[in-house]
Parts: sequence; structure tokens; C-alpha cells
Amino acid sequence: MLYIILLSFIAPVLIWLGFIATANPADRRTTIVNGAWILISLVILKIIQTYVWLPSRNPLSLLGANLIWGAVSLAAFYFLFRATTDSSLNRTTIAAGAGLLVLVIIVGGGEAHSAFSVKSVAQSIQSKKVSSKAAPTFKKGVTPVALSPKTVKNRMNKNMSDVPNSQYFHLGDIQAQYYHGKPVYIAPVEFDGFFKYLSAKQRTPGYFIIDATSVNAEPKFVRKAMKYTNASYFNNNAQRHIYQDYPQWLVADNSEPQLEVDENGTPYYIETTYKSMALSHRINYSKLHVIAVNAVTGKTNLYSLKNLPSWIDEGITSDVADYMNTAYGKYQRGWLNMHLSKTGIQVPTNSEVISTFDRQGQVQYFTDFTNPRSDADSALGYSMINARTGKLVYYKTHGIMDSDGAKNNADNNYKAQQWKSSMPVIYNINGKPTWVLSILDGTSAFRGYYYIDASDQSVHATGDNANEAVDNFRQALVDSGTSAGNTAGAKLKTISGTVSRAVIVTKSNNQALLFTLSGSNTVYTVDGDDFQKALLTQTGDKITAKAYVVKSKSIGNVEKFVNTNLK
Repeated sequence: MLYIILLSFIAPVLIWLGFIATANPADRRTTIVNGAWILISLVILKIIQTYVWLPSRNPLSLLGANLIWGAVSLAAFYFLFRATTDSSLNRTTIAAGAGLLVLVIIVGGGEAHSAFSVKSVAQSIQSKKVSSKAAPTFKKGVTPVALSPKTVKNRMNKNMSDVPNSQYFHLGDIQAQYYHGKPVYIAPVEFDGFFKYLSAKQRTPGYFIIDATSVNAEPKFVRKAMKYTNASYFNNNAQRHIYQDYPQWLVADNSEPQLEVDENGTPYYIETTYKSMALSHRINYSKLHVIAVNAVTGKTNLYSLKNLPSWIDEGITSDVADYMNTAYGKYQRGWLNMHLSKTGIQVPTNSEVISTFDRQGQVQYFTDFTNPRSDADSALGYSMINARTGKLVYYKTHGIMDSDGAKNNADNNYKAQQWKSSMPVIYNINGKPTWVLSILDGTSAFRGYYYIDASDQSVHATGDNANEAVDNFRQALVDSGTSAGNTAGAKLKTISGTVSRAVIVTKSNNQALLFTLSGSNTVYTVDGDDFQKALLTQTGDKITAKAYVVKSKSIGNVEKFVNTNLK
């Protein structure tokens, strides 16, 4: 902090020396003494400002500080010395003013570069676009559907009696991570105000942890006294402690540190940081770093995203992921387009990302995008941001509802009970983009899952657990005549035989063929848009096809279809 204060007062000191040099010999002592008191007063204010605001040691920040404090000191020196001396101050004032004008140009240019070079910010995000058919798949027993954080917080709050002197504390933010290979939620116990901080001897007693996928899971309180937390005061505050060790690193998107625990259960606060260009604050998302502070000992470590310890699952904090989505959706064509023509602009439907657990054992942040100029509940696409690497995958969609539309649909089905949906996430189920939502009652207790076809709100299903809900939804797809493809856990098989039953069903404006083969009870679905001749199929026709067949289920989704009777 001393380093930053000294570098921030180069301009005020030079201005003071200039006044001393041009003062009359009779007035020089007065100029030195009074100027010193002015500088001492300004330094005290700077110390308070630095301690509270934690300004960066970035060169642009230091130049900006010199501009501000230089202007204040010039005004103070001028009016004080004009009233107490007979010296001519014009030459010194003009010279100092010219120097400050140069700083205005440099700092103004740097701030303008930071604000207007948004296209470069968007391009720094490691991203790729793929079809919605390549979206994450829901694999029963492998890809879990997590509990809603609202439910988790409700359960943890009910167990606050396990916390020693619980009247001093409240529950902090819920975080997702893997612990010993299993998806969990954790939440710190935080101080309930300054006086409680003093009463608790400046340490919190520990944190809660809970299985993220079991609907019957109960939270466990882990006793681990933490000194450096987000809720601590003075030098024990996690962000201030990080700043003391790494003042040259900027906090990414004004985010706060997040709690994570290593495989031994030791708690850490994780902050996403970056180093900008010398005369800019522009963030480069491809060069983010992570600072981890041990919440018990205060030891800090700096890591690049490529060299994160294996236990850090969210090197990219959720706050940073929110800004990444905004930058990706709004900044692709530059600042003018963002504010004027708005061509290609899309915005996240909700301001906060949703943490999900993928099949590879990593945390992914989900959000969907919508059109900022439309009131329709349609989604333009959705993204998954890898919380360890920061890579963003954007899934292009067409004709599907956004998360608000999915929540409204689910809520309407529970009007009588007054239950509400939560945590909408899209998975690919039987090749169909499908909204998966948790249903909560008025106390945020979990009541079940709700699955809805993102392109057809008439197709939906419920279940008390994830497996039951996905089975019911797959059956709903079959009943509606929906064709599908890349079902996770299904195998592509070549089939042939004689059609024993055949029926044409209509879904919206699309027709599909449902058929069975002699000697098999599997119901196969063929999309009429993909294979128009399939709609002419009759009982007794001989066919050959390739179909995805769901293991242990009598469901088959046809990818290739030939009716040999129609050749």
C-alpha cells in the first residue's frame, strides 16, 4: 500500500517543489511549511481511500491518482499561497496546469480505450459455436441433475443450530464444486455484522457441505476456524488480504472471492484476476489468473488457468462468468453497434449463471440468451462456460423457448399448490433440447423435477427424482411422435424386418411415423420431415433402418430409413 501511495503523489510533490522554487526568498519558508501540511493532509486522505477502495497498481490507475491529487494540491497551493505571500504564482500555476493537462489526455485516452475497445474484450473469450444437437446430454446415473441452491440454502439454514454460537453468524453464498470426485455444494458461515465479528474473536467456525445430487441429502457442518473470509473486517478480509500481496493484479469484473475446499477439506477463497495493458483497464479473458488465499493461515498463491491445482473447480468465479456472457452477446461487433444499430446483439435472459456438473467431472456455468428488442420468450441460444478453463461453448438454437418461458410453463402447472420452478438448465434428451427444472414449495423444499421440450411446451413430464422424470419425459416424446437422435446411453443399431404396426401422428406442423417390427416390442419413431416416404409405410412392409435404441427401454429413434416396398 505504501508503494501505491508514494507513486500516487509524484504530481503533488512536483507541484509543491515548483511553488517552493518560484517563491520569494522571504516567503519560501512559509511555502515549505504550509505546503508540507497540505501534502500530509492529502496523504492521510489517500491512505484512507486506498484502504477502503483498494486501487490497483496498474500504471493507468497510478496516473489517474496523480491527476486527481495533483489537481487538488494545485488548487490548495494556489489559493493558500496567493493569500499568504506576495509571490507571483502565474508561471508555476501555468506550468503545473500544463502538466496536469498532459495527464488528462493520457488518462482520458486510457479510460476511453478501456470503455470503447469492447470488441477486443469479446474476442479475447475462448469460444466456439456448435449446433444445439451437440449440446450436453443427460446420461442417467452419470450426469446428475443438481439440487436447486435455494433448496440447499433452506436445508443448511435449518442446520445452523450445529454451529457453535450460531447467533453470531449467518449462511454465506452457495458454491458448486467436486469433492473427492463427487458433486457437492458448500457454503461458508459468515459474521452477522461488525460487533458479532468482535464477539466471535474474528474467526468463523467453519462451513457446510452437502451432496449436490441426492434429493434426500442432509448438510454436514465442517468445523474449520477461518480467519480470512469475505465477511471479515480490516486486514482479515479475504479480498483485502489478496490485495496486500498482489496489488498489481486487477480484480476481474469487480467480482468477490468464492469459497472452495481442497481434498483435505481446507477452505480457500478464490479470486479471478488479470493484468491489463499499461495504459488501459481492458480485460483479456484469455489471460486470466487465479489467486487463492488459505482461509485458515492467510497464505496466498497465484496460478494461471493452465496450472490450477486439481481441487480448484471454479477458477472462473460466477460473477466473472456473468460478465463473460454479457461481453460475448453484446460486444462482438463493437461499441457503436452495441449502442446504435444493435445488429446481432443478444443478452443473457437472467443476470446470474447457473452452476451445473458435467459428465467429465467439471463445473459448467449455464445461461441462455434472448433478443433484447423482443418480448417473446424465445431463446437465440445458450452457453456453457467451463469454470476451470474459461472456455465458452455457444449452442445455436432455433424455435425454442427461453428460461423465463420454461419457468412460466412449469409454474402454471403448479398454480393450485403455489409451487415455483427454479434452476432451469437445458440438456439434450433423446436429441431434443429439453428444459430441466426443479420444483420448490413456498419454503424452498424440493418437490420434484419438471422436464419440458424446449421447442414444444405441450410435451412435458414430471418425476420425484431425476431418473423417474427422464423416463417419463422420454415416454412423453414417444407419445407425441417426436423423432430424436443422440440419446446419451443409446446405441446406434441397424435394424430390418417386417412392419407389424404403423401409425402416423401429428405434432404441431410435423408428422411422424411410429412403427414396430415383427418379433419386437420396441416402438420406433421416424421424422416425416427427414423421410417423407416413411409416412407411406403400411403394415407388412419390409424396412431397413438405423436407429438409436435406449438401453432397457422400448424406444428407438430412427436416423436412416428405407422402405424396400417403396423402391
